[in-house]
Amino acid sequence: MDQFFDMFTLANPVATTTPVATMLLSLLMACAIGQVIGWTYLWTHVSPSYSKSFAASLVTLPVIVCLMMILMAGSTAVAFGLLAVFAVVRFRNVLKDTRDTSFILWAIVEGMGVGTMHYTEAICGLLVVGGLIGYLWYSDFGSRQQFDATLSIDIGRTSVPLDEMLAPILDRHAAKWKKAGNQQLTQLGSNIAYQLLLRDPSRSDELREELLQTEDVKQISLYVNDFQSET
Repeated sequence: MDQFFDMFTLANPVATTTPVATMLLSLLMACAIGQVIGWTYLWTHVSPSYSKSFAASLVTLPVIVCLMMILMAGSTAVAFGLLAVFAVVRFRNVLKDTRDTSFILWAIVEGMGVGTMHYTEAICGLLVVGGLIGYLWYSDFGSRQQFDATLSIDIGRTSVPLDEMLAPILDRHAAKWKKAGNQQLTQLGSNIAYQLLLRDPSRSDELREELLQTEDVKQISLYVNDFQSET
């Protein structure tokens, strides 16, 4: 066991190991720079082809590339080895999600680190990149959705202001809401549409039932968007 531990901590025949403090500083700086790049992309992108996974990949790629450069520093053999690995790796199907590409690149760099006996670099990179990906997943980084449901209500003729009548119900079920256009008059009353950010989309049926029990509400239509398939 002691021999195995000594081999794990001391083996690094290819190149001099980068000091752990310097390595962690470089990886954390890459994290910070990636955050700036990701937020800049998020705030300035106006095209309809916005991709949440691409925004998250912009945050992780600087860290992975930083780890790659640390492994290649001072070692031409490792640099040519990395190029050889990329030449060997082939995919039957084209990866359409940039997040998948980031994971493939991360796996390659980690394998190269272990294969060249740069164990310290591989472990530090694993912890930093893994923690960063966990943070991006937990914080739902890159999500720009403001509303996730559209509500259309047919209401009979009433003297009570609609917002005053519906606001308590909408406040209970939605974190925020707003009118989607102007109120339209019909033969039986009026129609009004709202955009909602539901507190719990899985309980949208409760909102529908509560609205139907409200006096003067004739008919409602509630459409909940599915953002899980966002590209």
